[in-house]
Amino acid sequence: MIKKCVGCGSVLQTERIGEEGFVRLNVYDKSEYCERCFKIMHYGEYSVLDKKIDTDGIIRNINSDKMASVAFLIDPININDNIKKILKKFKNNKYIILTKRDILPKSLKDKKLIEYIRNNILDTDNIFCVSAVKKYNIDEFMNKLDKDNVRRLYIVGFTNAGKSTFINQILASLSLKPVITTSSVPNTTASYITMKVNKKLTIVDTPGFIDSSAIYNFIDYKKIVKCYPKNEIRVKTFQTRKGYSIVVNDFLRIDNNGSKMNSFSFYMSDKLRYEKVKEKNTKLTDLPSVSYDIFESVDIVINGLGFIRVTKPGNVKIYTLDTKLISLRKSMI
Repeated sequence: MIKKCVGCGSVLQTERIGEEGFVRLNVYDKSEYCERCFKIMHYGEYSVLDKKIDTDGIIRNINSDKMASVAFLIDPININDNIKKILKKFKNNKYIILTKRDILPKSLKDKKLIEYIRNNILDTDNIFCVSAVKKYNIDEFMNKLDKDNVRRLYIVGFTNAGKSTFINQILASLSLKPVITTSSVPNTTASYITMKVNKKLTIVDTPGFIDSSAIYNFIDYKKIVKCYPKNEIRVKTFQTRKGYSIVVNDFLRIDNNGSKMNSFSFYMSDKLRYEKVKEKNTKLTDLPSVSYDIFESVDIVINGLGFIRVTKPGNVKIYTLDTKLISLRKSMI
């Protein structure tokens, strides 16, 4: 009989140590989780699966399921064009779930977030702001599924959008045991995990889509965990004139090259180190860079890390690990 890890969906196996689904032979019969998931859950020991995710294959499989609806989870601080491109490929009934509401400043209201998604990502009434950690709007979403008579719901999204935490909270709201392995490391869910939550609804967790332009491709996974906000973001705002720069840790620098004073507000983890320096300081200037002429209030997204709100026209130069991490979007705030 084939056994699967209830945490990540991998087929349990006892022969290939360190690979997907491995569990030691002496505990195989009683194991529900693979060794990797067990260590994540109980010891906080993270490891990354070297597994290529077939994004288009997942989408084709879901599109072929006539009973399927899709919950597309989005981390609001990392909204970019890649999300819009993937979302358009789904032909099913779609729900947009803006996760991690608890880390966004309370001053940013749900109504404004939803309006932003409608105007810039997908014009739909099926948009929910949720926080699995705070149990915010989970019941409202479940009521909507029941009203819409959804039979099979696929949970999809890019890595670290909060899929597993979201599913576990759904299970908890129905007085079921949370089982999905959660972590800040890419590729935690290795395969499909199917859960029948009641007589009517089945939920299917899917492997997170890997975004090649996200920061987790360029930083060791032990450092990645420190890059992700865990609590409400305390926005760091710097007023800078021409000739000054803001340096963040050892992977991001932004120069104000405009002729006037400008404001840079960082919507990123509080654990990051921010430093204001003069332009002649050469910190991180050996990194790849790109310059933008700014004509209105915009967000500079550092994919996987967060965004920088620039409020005034001018010119900025950004240095980071790879220029494909950087994109501009209409200001969300």
